[in-house]
Amino acid sequence: MPQADTISILCVDDEPLFLDAFSQKLGQEDGFSIVSVSNAAEALRSIESSHFDAIVSDYAMPEMDGLALLREIRARGYKTVFVMMTAKRLAHIAIDSINAGADYYFQKGANVAEDFPKLVDFIRNTVPERSAGRQVPEQDRFYQSMIESVNDIICRVAPDGTFRFANEAGLSFFKSSLNDMPAGNFFSFIPESERKGVLLGLQKLSSSQPDVLMEHHMVGLDGKSALLQLKYHALFTGGKIAEYQISGRSTEGLVRIGRPEHMAEVAQVSKAPPAPAPAPKQEEKVQWSGLVESIQSIDTPVFAVDKNGCIIAWNRGLEELTGIPASAMIGKGNSAYAIPFYGKAVPMLIDHIIRPSMTSGADVKKIGDTYIGDMEQVVIKGKPMLLWGKGSPVFDANGKLIAAIEAVTIGEPPKGGVGKEEYLGGISSLSLKVSGEGVGGAIAGAIGSSSGGYGVYATNKRVIIIRNPDLNPETGQGVQFSTFMIEELFGSVGDIRQKSIDDLEKLKIFEAEKYAITRIELKKPVLLSGYLHITAENNSSFRIYIDHKKTYGHIEQLMKSFLPEKLQID
Repeated sequence: MPQADTISILCVDDEPLFLDAFSQKLGQEDGFSIVSVSNAAEALRSIESSHFDAIVSDYAMPEMDGLALLREIRARGYKTVFVMMTAKRLAHIAIDSINAGADYYFQKGANVAEDFPKLVDFIRNTVPERSAGRQVPEQDRFYQSMIESVNDIICRVAPDGTFRFANEAGLSFFKSSLNDMPAGNFFSFIPESERKGVLLGLQKLSSSQPDVLMEHHMVGLDGKSALLQLKYHALFTGGKIAEYQISGRSTEGLVRIGRPEHMAEVAQVSKAPPAPAPAPKQEEKVQWSGLVESIQSIDTPVFAVDKNGCIIAWNRGLEELTGIPASAMIGKGNSAYAIPFYGKAVPMLIDHIIRPSMTSGADVKKIGDTYIGDMEQVVIKGKPMLLWGKGSPVFDANGKLIAAIEAVTIGEPPKGGVGKEEYLGGISSLSLKVSGEGVGGAIAGAIGSSSGGYGVYATNKRVIIIRNPDLNPETGQGVQFSTFMIEELFGSVGDIRQKSIDDLEKLKIFEAEKYAITRIELKKPVLLSGYLHITAENNSSFRIYIDHKKTYGHIEQLMKSFLPEKLQID
């Protein structure tokens, strides 16, 4: 039985010699407890009966491979750290693992001994830390890994108010440790004059309406009273309330929107009537829950609507970008999401997904299930900006559309001339490859055997090709996938986060000044890889192969905004 301070790891591999050697090596690490199984079926039985902090699985296994195992584990709701191992240097394995929710990619081969310490460090740093001095159940570990970094007070209590969990912000507010709280009861912190009203509010909760938002006072152990806004969410088991999850914050320092620069936008949003469509079914709301939670954790500005166009998610990235809180947006319909960008309710890219008849004349590119819009000039909080949207539909298990999401990329309009160099955009991807010189190298790039992990970026003055060290499958560092959650949502295969021009300078392997470029050729990947070929003055040129249609779509949009007059598309 693992001790309270151990990290439990399940190793899965059908090669007995490697499994035995690898498991023994991991087991020699201080604080690691190892269980080994030889196939995916055994692995699934093991996780049903025991908790594991991490799973390290081979990719190529008979009957059910590592990718199918990963998908099944995620489908069952397990958030366990997952490491994909493979002896094959194939980009599609890493790409598929990204999309399925893997956390790390480990390459078998001659460099295993050299790369092993990096894997160990990754597991130690990624597995949620245990609470000091006590065993943390799996559910608590999951809560801690997701919420210890937020400033909101988050607690879980029994129906009688007994504390079962409190995050660091909660313990800090109550000026206490979980064990030191009087009688361990949440409701004892509510003044008696308000407690009855809170309890009456909780009695009205049901499985169909499990949430209520209340504003009331709480008194900490130091005797100080504070006014809090708290959301109570009832968790039901067998038709009865089994637990309350409580989250919120103090109203001290709360700014209620009313500043002059926001008044016009907020007023317009507030006037937008709800969509006239019927309310969504309860099962659709359940299917949204994971989507909404994922969107909230993303830094990129993202929003989501249901199939009727009502806003169901408006993340913090959009709150910061627009200055409009989610509370003023959730539930709004009639294209209210467009007001912060266009000053009025007009169709956006997301409308092309849920009701294409509204946007029949729009210039929208569809690659698989991903929709890409053209770059547009907008005004956000009084400042001219460039907006570029990327969206995707959300289907239920029967393939029925239930929602749609759109990510908003914002940049400053290029100033041109001899002014400051401005970043336009770019993408790094495992599907972007650079081959060797000559006919042999060109064939290798075209058929997809060259190594990937390159990037294409543009400013208002030049185009830059980089080698992205975070996406190099041939290094021993592996590919850490958690940073690419936004791409997982949209099913694409790259890193589209903005990079500083200084970083691009450090990583560049080729650049061409805008004024010196004579031709840009783009070929779409069909049976063979496509490519981007840049020719500059003095016949200097560079070709990068594109092995994925969605990556190609991103680069096509980038080149259209960079130098459309020199662009030739095959």
